Amino acid sequence: MPPSSLGSLRSGSLATISLLALGLASSISGLKNGWAQDDRPIIERNEAVHTLGRPGSFFTESYWPKPYPPALYRPAASLGYALQWVAGGGAPWVFRVGSIVLLLGGGIALFRLAARLLPWPAAWLAGALFMVHPVHVEAVAAAINQSELAVGLLAAVAVSWYLASRSGRAVHRYLPAKFFGLTVVALSFKETGAVLIGIILAAEFLLVRDDAPLRNRIARLRPVMLVMVLGVVGFAAIRSVVLGGDVLGTFVAEALEGQSMGQRALTMLGVVPEWFRLLLWPAHLRGDYSPAEILPASQWGEAQTLGVLLLVAAAALAIGTWRRAPVVAFGLGWTALGLFPVSNVLVPTGVTLAERTLYLPSMGMMLAVGGAAALAVERLRHPRVLAAAAGLVVILGVSRSASRQLVWRDNDTFWRQAAIDAPRSYRARHAYAQILSAAGRQEAANREFLAAIALYPKAWGAYFGHANELRRAGACEDAVIFYQRTLLVEPTAAAARNGMIACLMHLARYREAGTAAREGIRVATSFGQGKLYGRFLAIADSAESAKAPAGSIKLTVRAADTLP
Repeated sequence: MPPSSLGSLRSGSLATISLLALGLASSISGLKNGWAQDDRPIIERNEAVHTLGRPGSFFTESYWPKPYPPALYRPAASLGYALQWVAGGGAPWVFRVGSIVLLLGGGIALFRLAARLLPWPAAWLAGALFMVHPVHVEAVAAAINQSELAVGLLAAVAVSWYLASRSGRAVHRYLPAKFFGLTVVALSFKETGAVLIGIILAAEFLLVRDDAPLRNRIARLRPVMLVMVLGVVGFAAIRSVVLGGDVLGTFVAEALEGQSMGQRALTMLGVVPEWFRLLLWPAHLRGDYSPAEILPASQWGEAQTLGVLLLVAAAALAIGTWRRAPVVAFGLGWTALGLFPVSNVLVPTGVTLAERTLYLPSMGMMLAVGGAAALAVERLRHPRVLAAAAGLVVILGVSRSASRQLVWRDNDTFWRQAAIDAPRSYRARHAYAQILSAAGRQEAANREFLAAIALYPKAWGAYFGHANELRRAGACEDAVIFYQRTLLVEPTAAAARNGMIACLMHLARYREAGTAAREGIRVATSFGQGKLYGRFLAIADSAESAKAPAGSIKLTVRAADTLP
C-alpha cells in the first residue's frame, strides 16, 4: 500500500473514531433513562410489541395501539420495538442503546458522504456538528423516535450509493432494485421516507458532474426514479387500507385546526424563524410547542416577515453557491426537502413544530455548514481562528446535548421540565398539573389546570382534571361547572359525565343528574356505558321521589377513567 493511501486510511480511521466518541459523549448520559412521553403508550403499555409471536400484525395494524383510534402506519418501527423488547425483557436501556447506535450510524454515514464531496477537515466538521447537535436529543432520548434516526441513516446511505453509481458511465443494473427496497424500508419507519426521491434528484443535478446532454442524464436517472415512485405509491395504498382509508392517518395540530391552506401558510411562515434557530443555534429547547407556544395566524405580522426574509436569503444562498460550492446548495436543498413533510401548507399534520422532526433536515444543514467552512478556509488568511471557533461550538454541543438527555429520565421529569421550558404550552401545563395531582398537591395542580385552560380553552382534558380536583376537595358546586365545560367540548367524555352525575347526586340535584344520565344514554359509545347510565337514571329518579337529603347518595366513580 502506498504511503499516501496508508495516511488517508489512518486519517479516516482517526476521524471515524473521534466522531464516534463525540456521538457517545453527547448521548450516553441518557442510557439509564426510563419511559417518558409517548414511549409509554406505544412501547411500555403496548402488548403488541412485547412479543414476536405475531410478526405479521405489525404490517396489518396501525402504529398507535388500541384503544387509540387507528393512526399512522410504521411497521418497521413497530417490529424494531418488538425485537428490542424481547431482547432486553422490556428494559428501557436496550432501546437507549438502539437509539445511540442509530445516531452513531447516521453521523458516520453523513461524514462519509461529506468526505466524498469536501476536504477532510470540512467533512469532519459536518459530521462532528451533527453528532453533538442538541436538537437531536429528542430524536435520540425517546425510543419512539428511532424512526427519525432510521430515515436519516437511510437517506445518507442512499445519496452515497447514488453518487457511487454515478461515478461510472452507466447506472448499475441492480441499482433500481436497491433503491426500491431502500425506499420501502424508509417508508416503513416513517412517512418522511418519501422525500428520498427529492434528495436523490437534488444529488443528480447539484453534485454529479456530467457533461452529457440532459436527455441522457434523465434516461440514466429514470429507472431509479420510477422504482422509488412505485415504492411510495404502493406503500401509500397499503397504508390507506390498514388505516381504513384515512389519508392523513393522524390528528391535525391544534394551531392548524380549521385553517385554510393560506392561513396554514401564514402560521408556518411564523415557524420558519424557529426552524433556523433550532438548526443553527438551539440554545433553548422545548419538549412541546402546542398553543400558546405557537399560535394560529390569520394575518401578516413580524414573524411572517422574518420568515419570508429567511427563506429568500436561503434561496439566494443556494442559487449563489450552485456552481462555486454545490455542497452548500445541495445541503440547503436537502434541508428544505426534509422540512417539507412538516411544512403543513399542502397537508396539515399533527405538529406545527417538533424538535424530533428536524433530525433529517439537520443532515442537510450540516452538509451546508461543512461546504461553507470549506469555502471559508480557501479565503481566510487565518483558518486557525475558524478551527478554534468550530472546536468551541462542538464542545458546547456535547455539553448541551449530554445535559438535555437527562430531561427524559422519566415521564414526571420530562413534563416538569417542559412546563419550565415551554410555559405557554397548554399541553405541558396540563401534563404537569396531572403530576402534581398524583403527588397530592391539589392547590398547585389546580393552578396548572387553570393555566392550561387559559392557554387553550378548546382542549377538554384540563377542564376535566380541574373538575376532578374540585370534586376530591368536596367543592362539587364548582366541579359541576367544569364537568359541564368538559362535555361542551367533548360530549362523549364518559368519565367527565360520570363525575358530574356523582356531584349532582351529592348536591341533591337529582333532576339534573337524571337529565345528564339520559344524555349519557344518547351519546353512549358502548352497550356497557348505556347500561351504566340507565342505572344512574334509576337512582336519580328514586332519590328525587324519596326527597333524599343532600349528601345521602354517594356514587363511586373512577376519575382516572381517565385523563386524556
